[in-house]
Parts: sequence; C-alpha cells; structure tokens
Amino acid sequence: SVIASALEYLDISNNPTGSFLSGMFWLGQMTKLTHLDIHNTNFDHAGIPPYFGNLVNLKHLDISSTYIWYYKGWDAFSTMINLEWLDLSVNYYEGEVPTQILNLPKLKNLYIFDSYFSGSLDFMDQMSDTVIEIWADLNWFEPGPIPSSLFSLTNLKGLSLTSCQLTGTIPTEFGNLDKLESVWLFNNTLTDSIPTEIGDMENLKIFQTEDNMLTGTMPESVCTNFESDVHPLSALATDCLTEVECDCCNCCEFECDCDKDGCYVDGVPQDPINGDSGDSEEDTPAPGGGFGGGFCFSGETTVNVFDKGIVAIADLEIGDEVQVGNKDEYSRVYSFGHYNKDTTGEFLQIHTSNTKPLELSKDHMIYVQNKEAFVPASTVTVGDKLLSNNNNVEVTKIDTVTRKGVFAPFTESGTISVNGIMASNYITMQDDRNKLTIAGVPIASMQRIAHSFTLPHRLICNNNKEFCSNETYSSSGISHWVYGPYLASKWLLNNQLLIVVVGLLATFSRRISKKL
Repeated sequence: SVIASALEYLDISNNPTGSFLSGMFWLGQMTKLTHLDIHNTNFDHAGIPPYFGNLVNLKHLDISSTYIWYYKGWDAFSTMINLEWLDLSVNYYEGEVPTQILNLPKLKNLYIFDSYFSGSLDFMDQMSDTVIEIWADLNWFEPGPIPSSLFSLTNLKGLSLTSCQLTGTIPTEFGNLDKLESVWLFNNTLTDSIPTEIGDMENLKIFQTEDNMLTGTMPESVCTNFESDVHPLSALATDCLTEVECDCCNCCEFECDCDKDGCYVDGVPQDPINGDSGDSEEDTPAPGGGFGGGFCFSGETTVNVFDKGIVAIADLEIGDEVQVGNKDEYSRVYSFGHYNKDTTGEFLQIHTSNTKPLELSKDHMIYVQNKEAFVPASTVTVGDKLLSNNNNVEVTKIDTVTRKGVFAPFTESGTISVNGIMASNYITMQDDRNKLTIAGVPIASMQRIAHSFTLPHRLICNNNKEFCSNETYSSSGISHWVYGPYLASKWLLNNQLLIVVVGLLATFSRRISKKL
C-alpha cells in the first residue's frame, strides 16, 4: 500500500487492551520506517519477529513492556545498520545479550533492564564507542566486578547497573569517563570506599551508590563538586546513614529517586543530610516485590516446623515441612520469594485475643473466617475473626511497626501458619481487593490466581529439589523466581477477556480437584 511504502514514523505505544498486535506482519512492509514505538502493548511473539529484519532504515526502536518471551530471532537486527536507539526492556528473553545487538555499528542508546538476560557483563567489550547510554538493571547476570571493558566506551553519558549482583570495588577508571553524566549503581554488593577519581568527572550530575557494602568517607572532591554553583552534580546518594560518612549527600536511602535536578523521597526534594533529610536514624524500609508490593512477614514472627517445633521464620529452610492451617496440616517450603535478615521493613501488627501479634506487609493476604476468604491485611479490621488451629481468634488491635528482617516463604499449599495464624503466601494484585475485579465484576480470587501462576515453579522444585534448594536472590533478598509471576499477572491484567477465561478455569479446576 501507499502508506506502507512511505511511512517513516509509527508510534502505537500504550495500547495495552487490544489484541490486534499479536500478528503485526504488515510491519515488515514498512521499509521506510525510521521510528517505531510499540512499547506497553500486547505485541506477543516468541522471540524477535523475523520480519523486523526488513526495517533496514530504523533509527529508533522501542519494543519494551510487550510480550516477547523467547530467546530467538536476533538475526533480524543484523540488517538494522542504522539503528541508534533500542529499548528491549521488561520482556522475557532468558539468555545472554545477543551479539547481533552489540555489533550494531551506530547504536547510541541501549536499554535492556528487567529482561532476564544472563551471562557476563563483559558483553560491553563488543560494543562500539558510539554508545552514549546503557541501562542493564535487574537482570540475571553472573555475580562479578564492574567490567573493565566499560571504560573503553569513552562517549558514555549514562550508565545504570542497579541490581546486577556487582561485586568488588568501584574502579578508579570512572574518572576517565569525562563525558559521563549519570551513574546508577545502587542495590549491589560493592565494597571498599568511593574513589577520589569520581571528583574528576566534570560532567557528572547523578551518582547513586546506596544499598551496597561501601565504607569510608565520600571524597572531599566529590562534595566540593556537589556544593559548587558551577559543577552540575546535583544528585548524590549512598549509604550515608550507616556505612559511608557523607555530609554532602542529599539522599541516604534505597527509596531515593534521583534525576539531574536532585533526589526525592516520595516526591519530596532532599537536602544534604546535614539538613532536613539527615534527621532520621532508621534503617531503609525494604523495597516491594512480587506483584507490585511488599509480600513479607517480619523477622519477629515464628512458624511451626515438623519435627523441630516453633522456630523463628529467619531460621526456616527450604525443604522444611511447616504448619499451614490446622495443627496437623503441614506443607513443604519450596522457595522464598523474599529472604533478607538485614533489611528492615514496615509491617502491620495484628493483635488477637489469644495469639502472639502477627506482623506482615499490608498487601499480604490473610484468611478471615467471617469473610470466608483470604483478604489483604490492610482490609482487616478490629473484630474480624482469624483462623488459628481450627479456632477463631478475634482481632483486638492493629498497629504499624518497623522490623528488621523480611521473609516470604512459599509452600506447596500456598498457605502458611505464622504466629499460629493462617495466612497466604501471596499478595493482592489490585489495591485492597481480594478478588480480581474487571469493570466492577469480581472474576476470581487473588489467592487462586497467584497459586496458579506459581505452579511451574512448584513443579520444577518437586522434580528437582536440589536445584531449588540453591535458589539465588538479589542483593536485596528478592528471589529471582519472583518476577516471572509478576510478568504473567501484568499480561493478564492487560487482557481483560483472558482474565475472565482464567477465572472460569480457576472455578472449573476447583470443582475437578474436589472430584479427584
């Protein structure tokens, strides 16, 4: 058609409810395209579509937050010799960063965060020095140091390697990247002190290193730059409430949101810690996980383990048989969605008439007898009846507390008894609702949907217990298994018709299971 042969700019992004994007073969006819943006759509394909290889004039391609879910088709990029800007983020590739992308001769901006890429960060040694920005956060890269190949990218202006299992020290060679403006390295396990060479970076605007294992003092040259009216450094964050001495930092928490204009916590601009933001001595609250919110029990809680008795939840191990409901009902722990003994978090503390208070995050679901359902803890009220060893216990008071240690054991039953109270393994996916609701119509229980999404994980762990006993976590303690169910839930929430089908299937499977 005339349009297909002449169109140069196409943006159909942010259309999450349509299903027409599942077979966009017509895109391959638009050979004049220089800009294509389909991010946050229902584009669904097993790997990169081969017809993308026809788009030889593309300079800008954004396929982030779609449903590309397989590691194949990368040869399509071999013909995109003009591509400068590429965003593959928030998809499910599960493999090493492909060489076909790394060898793009004109590539300037590469965004691959949250995409299940694995292997080594040394992929950077294959990249051209035309690259000016790389975001590779939240992937499954092997633990290791910041790669030396990074420092050959002399035109680099932006670098984000958060939650990448980085180890070792911050290299002094950063000082040689004189064009670098933004550096995000938070949520890793970097050690030792921040090198003085960071103060040599004349164009640095953002430098975030919080939630690591750094020590020492922020170099005086860095603070001088931060306090200067001439130097552009305006966002400086590290663990300055604990391990690193820094009077000039304007953020000391993992919850920092920093840009070229400064740092913010919950939207509030942060001054240097010797000002308003430095008054608190509390630890950083744990980041949320799973389906978009915290889903943990506090380190103050206990569980009943078969043949062991009452143990602290921090001492619970994969493979333990733990009480999950009635006093004689036990189920095996096959995973931890979150496991971190050192992080602190905010929890609801639910007091009852005759049990130790239960402490859990607000979105975590708990069984309420008078509602005959698992509901978010945030919706529990005084007077509700909880289930404890087949008996009802009444909620007498609800407080909010901050505790050290965050734990989210997953059992094969999908439930667990914590401090003697029956609770879910899961959280709600829609604010304070206990049922998935579409257009005001309740479709299926959050408990059943979440338990269905974790089925593949449970099956793998049933067939290979040794493999699952060695599961890995991010430096914040988030299980690397958690994000898969999150992607699936997000996809379902964007496909409302399919949600109805899933709800019907959940109801049907419940009836079948009763027959069996």
